[in-house]
Amino acid sequence: MDFGIVYHIDNAPTFWAELEDVLAVDSKAQLSRIDNALKTFVLICSQYHQLYLQTSLQLEHACSLLLESEIFSWHSERLSEILMSVAANDTNPHCELIVHSTLLIYGRKNTAFMRSKQKWKSIFPILMDHVLVEMDDDFGGNVDLGRGAATTSGVGVPIEARLRSLAIGILYEACRVQKFDTQELQMFNDNFIERLFDLVELTRNVDDESLNYSVIKLIVALNEQFMVATSTDAQSGRRKKERTGSNRIIEVLIRRIHSSKTFGENIIFMLNRANDTEEDLVMQLLLLKILYLLFTTPGTQRYFYTNDLRVLVDVFLRELVDLPEESEALRHTYLRVLNPLLTNTQLRETPYKTQL
Repeated sequence: MDFGIVYHIDNAPTFWAELEDVLAVDSKAQLSRIDNALKTFVLICSQYHQLYLQTSLQLEHACSLLLESEIFSWHSERLSEILMSVAANDTNPHCELIVHSTLLIYGRKNTAFMRSKQKWKSIFPILMDHVLVEMDDDFGGNVDLGRGAATTSGVGVPIEARLRSLAIGILYEACRVQKFDTQELQMFNDNFIERLFDLVELTRNVDDESLNYSVIKLIVALNEQFMVATSTDAQSGRRKKERTGSNRIIEVLIRRIHSSKTFGENIIFMLNRANDTEEDLVMQLLLLKILYLLFTTPGTQRYFYTNDLRVLVDVFLRELVDLPEESEALRHTYLRVLNPLLTNTQLRETPYKTQL
């Protein structure tokens, strides 16, 4: 997005004042003026994000100025379409950072927007390319807008790492609310899934653990997509040879069963640290679903170390006692997973807490 205009802003107060001024357009103004206000906003943020949008809080605040403005409130459909068009066509990474950040925040607040396959169809390959970019993984690069540490700084973090993190966040939100059939899931090929598992291992020692956990959340969300799609195939009566896919998450993990131990360790850690927020409740269900598959699939039933399985039993027992009555579905899922955990793993030969 380049108008041939360069803005000269010398300090943070001027930057924020300029953004507010750009957005101060009457919602009944000509559509061309409203469109230009959006594009100018993105342009200024793109030019100056390295100076004035260094933390996740600052970046989120800038995006919220746009999303909460009068023009966006009245013209959200039109302006979101423009943002999607920019995301699909503009390869300037600084512009992508602003646009992807805005789309992620907007999508989290508007499920219908995130659920639209048609809107996101052309964006998915771009997001996946950002995930596949090879770089120094000493950088987490996480900008978990609205859900991470507010002061997390992007200073010194390559723009590619920040874009990768945003891409992972958007793909997770899409996988959480959309429903892909087996044909659509073909875009998530073995190479992409291998990259996700690699990222879990490569970022295991990064101080900012949020990127590692974000990748795991995407993996388990994709796992559910494969589970639902293959189940739908079976229920529809399609013959096995006619089915276009199986659970590629599990297939890839089986091939790298001895080189993806961090994934298993952090699944347990995330389940152990989960709170009773809506986001964490969703995450628990996704984690439990992949645990069920791991404990019932030949080739992965002994994926975890015995001591880790014992920790998992402790987590299950605690949650079964502490879950409120309104979480009956989650309690049922814990119980469903507990049985193969105790009968299909090493705990069958080395029972734990048998007195219970």
